[in-house]
Amino acid sequence: MRTDRKADLDKYYNDHLKMHIVRRLMMVSTWSEIKGIQSAVFEALDREDKAEQLEMKAFVAWKKGDGK
Repeated sequence: MRTDRKADLDKYYNDHLKMHIVRRLMMVSTWSEIKGIQSAVFEALDREDKAEQLEMKAFVAWKKGDGK
């Protein structure tokens, strides 16, 4: 990929990592492994959502404190 734009590079590398994860996931064969992966994914998504909520609360608090 020929680009200097950070957003394009980030998308490319993120998609590349996702494809590696999917390839590895296809090798998983047992129910317990699949359920373990599902739990890990849900926990990661939950942590990401909570981090976004905290960031939004901090931004709103900062905005209110700024007087605007």
